[in-house]
Formats: sequence, structure tokens, C-alpha cells
Amino acid sequence: MGGLIVGIILILIGISALTGIPFFGFLFALVLIAIGVRMIARRSVADGWHWDDHHHDHGHDHGTAAPASGERTIDEVAIFSALNRSYATEHFKGGKIVMVFSGGEIDLTQVKVDGSEIHLEVSSIFSGIQITIPKDWKVVSTANVFLGGVDTSNAQGGDGAVTLVIHGDAVFGGIEVRK
Repeated sequence: MGGLIVGIILILIGISALTGIPFFGFLFALVLIAIGVRMIARRSVADGWHWDDHHHDHGHDHGTAAPASGERTIDEVAIFSALNRSYATEHFKGGKIVMVFSGGEIDLTQVKVDGSEIHLEVSSIFSGIQITIPKDWKVVSTANVFLGGVDTSNAQGGDGAVTLVIHGDAVFGGIEVRK
């Protein structure tokens, strides 16, 4: 997923260079199109039609409610919205978080894991996400960064009983992991 996003950004920059349209003007046009699609989607949801049966809730604040106790993975998408979620589940396995023009926090301090390694794929495009982990976890990041950042300095230490491995991308965005 990460390479796809970076590839799309590079293609947009290339199209911008070929057509002579300034990149940020081109990006602004895409943002306006996305806002229009979001408005249409919001109207469709209000009429009873849903994009899918997962808890992807594009355009709405996800609040801080914990998922059902049987849910073992994260599968969140936030586009032009806030994502604030606290997880308290047994047998946690990791998951995926995609954020586009968004911001938020994920709290994993109450999760229990079976193994010694958890993988979390995070894509932060023009977004910022803060992930809070238990004090005894270690963090390793293999995320790709393009004019963004991944900060794990506030999550160092711990006895290493569990290692959180961050995969994904930070494109004009940031991923912060802290305890």
C-alpha cells in the first residue's frame, strides 16, 4: 500500500510537470473533487446506503469507543476526519490505519498480545497520527518517509516483551509513537 501511495504522488508531480499546471494547483483541484465526493457520500449514508460493512466511517469523528472484545485487529480509514480510538482487547494482532488529510490518536495501552511481535501498517498522507503503546513494548519502524516523519523517540525503553513494528508511509505527514 505504501509504495502505491508514493507512486501516485510521483505520478501527480509528473503530470503536473508535463501539463504545466502547478502541482499545488493540481492538488487543490483534487482536494475540491474529494470534498465533493465526500459531500455526496455523506448524503448517501444519510439516505441509508453504506460504503461497506466495516467501521470505516469516512468524514465522521470516530470517537474514543473501544472495539468489540473479539476484534483482534485494527482496520481504520479516515479521510478528511478525525480518528480517535482506544483499544482494549485480548489477543491483539496489529492491523492497518490509513489517514488522508486527517489527524488522530490510537491508544493501545490496554491491549493484550499472544506473541512477541505486532505489525501495524500506517499510511499517513497529509495527516498526523499519534500511537500510544504500553510502557514495556519496544518499537521498530520500517516506514517510508517522503517529506514527513516517523518519531519513536518517546517510545524508547521497555523490557522488549513485545515489539511493535511500524510499516507504511508518511507522505507530507507524521507518525508518532509514544508511551
